[in-house]
Amino acid sequence: MSKIHIKFMKDDVIETLRSNIPFVTDKLRENPTSSDWLSDWLTEMIEDNTFVTKKYEIDDFELKMPKDEKDRSTDLENSILIYDTFKNLPMYVLTDERFWGWVNFDKGYQVALKYMPIEKSKSIFKDHWLFTQGVRRGLFFGVLSRCYFRVALTKDETLDDPYEYTRFVIEKPERFRNLSWRSFSSEKKIVLGALKAEKRILNEFRIKERSEYFTELAKEISKLGSVMLLDVMEENDIEEYVYEKYKKMIEKDS
Repeated sequence: MSKIHIKFMKDDVIETLRSNIPFVTDKLRENPTSSDWLSDWLTEMIEDNTFVTKKYEIDDFELKMPKDEKDRSTDLENSILIYDTFKNLPMYVLTDERFWGWVNFDKGYQVALKYMPIEKSKSIFKDHWLFTQGVRRGLFFGVLSRCYFRVALTKDETLDDPYEYTRFVIEKPERFRNLSWRSFSSEKKIVLGALKAEKRILNEFRIKERSEYFTELAKEISKLGSVMLLDVMEENDIEEYVYEKYKKMIEKDS
């Protein structure tokens, strides 16, 4: 397999995009198959425009085009491919908006637009292509960066199918979304323990999952952090804690 160097979007390009969100949104809508318009536009303002090549090499990759934004099977395939391609990069690269700017506007351009059609909301570009709400939310809101981190935080090598919980999350993103916004979201044992509890509840009880359940579960885990218990708890401890909390919510509503 051929190798390529990763790239970073230039700082002044990021700032130009942030300063021209309505214009860029229109251009994304008008150009669903090619991002050539970006360099053509930037040539008028920025010399040697758009990207800077970095020293790190990765396998070249091509994402699969989903049928629509709800094509979960292709979402899973692409998420695993993104993770496998980027997993050896240092965290400072993986958490840098400039890196994801390159991925979104170059290697993943068509797929990113297919996952989140721009015409559905004028805030799609601002919220899901730029880190306008900070790094943490930017990573988990990001149209393609979230693909990487969903796998990184849910892959379980102890299972016959290490992507069992990645699939669980992609099938219904709400199961993961509230966990990803919290300060503990970078701790894999916490995220995976919570997801295992959620799946146990679904297997044992006939329930309709509700968004308020996931919100409350995330709050309950945060309470553990406030009394400094999370640091000493193992994944199975967190699973049991979340399981009991979830069970009480269901019993209360039944």
